Order: sequence, then structure tokens, then C-alpha cells
Amino acid sequence: MSEVNQIIDTLKQLLKEKDKTQYDVAAVLNLGVARVKQMYSKNDFHIQRLATVCNELLDMELSDLVQITQDRQKYIEQLTEKQEKQLISDDRLLVVAVSIMNNWTPTEIVERYEISDAECHRHLVTLEKLKLISRRANGRIKLLIDRNFQWIPNGPLEQFFRRHVQSDFLDAGFNKPGEVRLFRTGMLTSKSAEELTRRIDKVVNEFVDLNREDAQLELQHRVGYSFLVAMRPWLMPSFTKLLRRDLSLKD
Repeated sequence: MSEVNQIIDTLKQLLKEKDKTQYDVAAVLNLGVARVKQMYSKNDFHIQRLATVCNELLDMELSDLVQITQDRQKYIEQLTEKQEKQLISDDRLLVVAVSIMNNWTPTEIVERYEISDAECHRHLVTLEKLKLISRRANGRIKLLIDRNFQWIPNGPLEQFFRRHVQSDFLDAGFNKPGEVRLFRTGMLTSKSAEELTRRIDKVVNEFVDLNREDAQLELQHRVGYSFLVAMRPWLMPSFTKLLRRDLSLKD
């Protein structure tokens, strides 16, 4: 759904909430009811008419309507299993999705990858149907991903990550500029582990915030980074094999 249609749908909802009918809209616009019904069915409101309805029937400015539309926009926190499967079923769709999430334009995607304009457009339509993005009238794309977006536990995306991403990502020396790998092992109380988890969440949120800030810069000034943080109770398999049987059975 285009941003204009979303704004008009919000207008309809607000009018309904205030018990304003199509007859009321027709009166303030000096139009026949039949014409207003046609406008409703086709979402065909000119900007001046939108402004008039806002002022006369809702006691607000057009800018207020736009803000309310944005505030009511639902952001995706998690996909369904079917949606996750669809996302990873096509490498080119996944490339377009990841690129758009990093604020690339369709033109930049086509220039960088062996993907045609038509194919890119088709994948953008798919992403919009998945409600991951909203395409605006001016050609820009709005992300509809919540900052706390998560994969389904052990779902298609997580399994895809384990099979195709995790080992390749970690198969490096991590000794070049911009690379870092830290591994520590120790013993913590559950309270300390919870506190550390909270701090990790804070760092992850900082990464997300910086990514969004830098997304406003042109593509040539940005480099793709991946950020992996992991913590769990764990022993190396060779250690586990040496545990006394009565201890290993407790795991």
C-alpha cells in the first residue's frame, strides 16, 4: 500500500471514530454524495480536499494526519514461518531485502548486483506484501522493521544462518583493520549472567542505532559490517566427553 493510500485510510478511520459520515465530507467539500462515495472507493482525495476535511471535520492540520498515519504504522517484530521460508527461498530476493534494510536504493542494488530493474521491482513488491517495507509515492522506501525484530526460534531464518552464514562468518583470522573477535570463558552466577546479558543488549541496540544513523550517508561512505554476540552455558565437546557420567546426564 502506498503512503498516500495509508494517509487516506487513516483519514477514513479518524472520521469514523468521530462519527463523521460521507454526507459530512460532501458538505464541507461542496460535492455530491455520489462523488464522495467514488472518492472513498478509489482513495481519490486531492491534497487540498484532504486539508479541508482535516480542518473542518477533524480540527487538525494535514501534517497532523501524516504524523498520526506514521504513528499507527505497524512495525514487524517477527515473521511467520511461511514468510521466513519465502524470504530465504530466493537468493536474489534475500539480496534485495538485506540491501534495502541497509538503506540501499533500487538503483544501487541494480548497479551492484546482477539483478535487472524489473526483477528488483518484483522483489520489492514481495517485500511490501511481507510488510517489511512500504513504497512511497516519491519512489523512496520506508522500512517497517521494529528495532527488536527477531527470528523465529529454530525457524527457517535461524536454520539458514546456522547452515550458510555462521561457519563462513567465523572462518577468518579476525586480524585485519575493522575486525575483532573476543572469546572468554569463565564461571558466573545466574545474577551476573543476567547483568551481562543486559549489557550485551545495550551494545546490540547501540549497533542498531549507529546503523540507522549512518544509513543516511551515501553508499560509498559505508562498509557492510556483521556483528555477532553470543553467550551460553557451554563446555568444549572434548571436555564434555571427560565428564563423569552422573554429571553429564544432568545437561
